[in-house]
Amino acid sequence: MGNVPLLLIQAPAQSGFERWVDVAADVATIVIALAIIVVSLVAIFAALKVRGMIKRIRGDFDPAIRNLTAASEQAKAISGTLRKNVDELSGTVSETNDKVRRATEAAEARLAELNALLGVVQREAEDIFVRTASAVRGVQVGAGALRGAIRRRGDEDYDGELDDLLDDDTMDAADAGPRIHVTRTRRTGRDILDD
Repeated sequence: MGNVPLLLIQAPAQSGFERWVDVAADVATIVIALAIIVVSLVAIFAALKVRGMIKRIRGDFDPAIRNLTAASEQAKAISGTLRKNVDELSGTVSETNDKVRRATEAAEARLAELNALLGVVQREAEDIFVRTASAVRGVQVGAGALRGAIRRRGDEDYDGELDDLLDDDTMDAADAGPRIHVTRTRRTGRDILDD
C-alpha cells in the first residue's frame, strides 16, 4: 500500500463565547428532542384515552343506534305498506268511478227508452181519447138522427122514452163543460220506427 495522502482540515480556534453558543445549541437541540418525545407520548396517551372514550360511547350508544336502525326499518316497512294501501285504494276508487260512470250511462239510456215509451203511450192515449170522443159524438149524432127519424115516422108506439134519454138539451148540457183540446205531438224518426 502506498502512501495515501491524508486530508487534514484545520479547524479554526474557537473563542470561549463561540464554544458556549455551540454547547447551548446542542443543549437546545436535546431539549427540543425531549420536548417532541414528551408531546408525542402525551398525544399517544390522549389518543388512547379518546379511543377508550369512543369505545365507551359506542357501547353506550350502541343500543340507541340499534333501536334507531330498527325504527328506521319499521318506518320503511310501514311506508311500504301505506304506499301499497294507497295504491289499492286508488285502484278501488278508479274502479268504483268507472262502475258509477257505466251505471249512469245505463240509467241515461233507460231513461231515454222510458221517455220514448211514455211518448208512445201518450200518443196512444191521445188516439184513444180522440177515437172515444169521435165515437161518443157519432153516437150523439146517430141518436139525434134516430130520434128525428122516429118523429118523422109518427110512430104511435113510441112513448118518448128515447127522447128523454137522448134529449139534445141533455147532450148539449154535457157538451157545455170544459172543452178538451188535444194536440198531437210531432213525431220523430225513432217514433215512426217504433210503430
